Amino acid sequence: MIRHTVLFAFAISLSAAAAHAQISADPSGKIPANPPQGRLIIAGADATAPDQLAYAITYAADDAMVGGKLQIEVKDTCRVEETVANPKTGKMEKRGKDQVRKAFIPFAPKKDGTRVLTLPQPQAQNSTFELAVVTGGQSPQPLSNTIKLFPRGGRRVLAEAGDVGKMTAACPEKPTVQPSKPRKVLVYTKTLGFPHSSVPIGARAIQIMGQKATAWQTVISDDAYMFEPQTLAQFDAVMMMSTTGELFGVADRAANERLRKSLLDFVSSGKGIAGSHAATDCSYRWKEYGDMFGGYFAGHPFGSIHVKIDDPSSPINAVFASQDFDIRDEIYTFREPYSRKSQRILLSIDMAKTRLADDPKRPGFKQGENRNDHDYALSWIKPYGQGRVFYCAFGHDHGIFWNKAILQHYLDGMQYALGDLKAADEPSEK
Repeated sequence: MIRHTVLFAFAISLSAAAAHAQISADPSGKIPANPPQGRLIIAGADATAPDQLAYAITYAADDAMVGGKLQIEVKDTCRVEETVANPKTGKMEKRGKDQVRKAFIPFAPKKDGTRVLTLPQPQAQNSTFELAVVTGGQSPQPLSNTIKLFPRGGRRVLAEAGDVGKMTAACPEKPTVQPSKPRKVLVYTKTLGFPHSSVPIGARAIQIMGQKATAWQTVISDDAYMFEPQTLAQFDAVMMMSTTGELFGVADRAANERLRKSLLDFVSSGKGIAGSHAATDCSYRWKEYGDMFGGYFAGHPFGSIHVKIDDPSSPINAVFASQDFDIRDEIYTFREPYSRKSQRILLSIDMAKTRLADDPKRPGFKQGENRNDHDYALSWIKPYGQGRVFYCAFGHDHGIFWNKAILQHYLDGMQYALGDLKAADEPSEK
């Protein structure tokens, strides 16, 4: 670990940053929520200086953090090759490993603002940077969510930098229904298991969608403490963006259970939750989570499929105009507690029209099938207490998030979860 002292470039104004920002710049300009007690929220807003290591963050700080002697941790990770002896054969082999270096930038935050800083020189051209606010001292502890930056054109930019334009063009121009009040959505992006590369793409798509359609404001975060009851209460819905692993990953078991209860109470009290793709490949040991979402991941045996419109009368399916369609993605299938008796299915795989080879070992089955009832739902809604749940399995491939029809489906599903779009949500079967 190395420790750098890097001065902030105060001369670059916020207005200048807005005028020259890269396409991955945070479109909100200001974070539209208060952070958890004793913590901060940060968002990317690329800096403007000719220096390729200049970068800016926008932030919001809890009152207790204002003026504190904090630090911005810059974690530099690159892939290197080393030659090591195979323990079984004794032969020398080349293997890749992550090489990590950390630097720390002094930070005394105001209540909110933008800070332009100079990043340390990367240890390699392929280095990625992770930025987070941490405590001062020799054993820094995280106090915020994390921003991950990737090398592009000599700069370090957000993962979605090259795709923002495509998502902006594809997102709907207006909401399907006008919100009954100003709405806020928390997009949660923590991956404690397999990290899908589409997570930052999907998160930004939800943010752009809400902003362009004037349907909601968005905060994107991987900080589990956003689920503290007082913090979560600011929002009208949560989007679980391909979250994986056992939520929330907090070492303090009591705190972890408190955050879990907070989410369940949030939805059951009348708020909404939505899930994209791997939101169902998550928290298998948390039964209430699976019950709330309506199923757990069983596999992804299919790629190109034919999609059936199960509920053509649903306003969430209006974009499809009752016309089934072909699509390619990593296609999830589901296991218990999935049941058509528990949720209203919007879309599913039409196995009869999907080009799959017959399974020679199982007459009447196609290769890859893992359900005896041949029921492969892709999108659904359901009530949960007084609240609402929307789930859509599409979201592995990046291009899903600039597919106009799928984005409209997501918008309408989000508006249902928020409580603005009314849709019949009785189970598909009694």
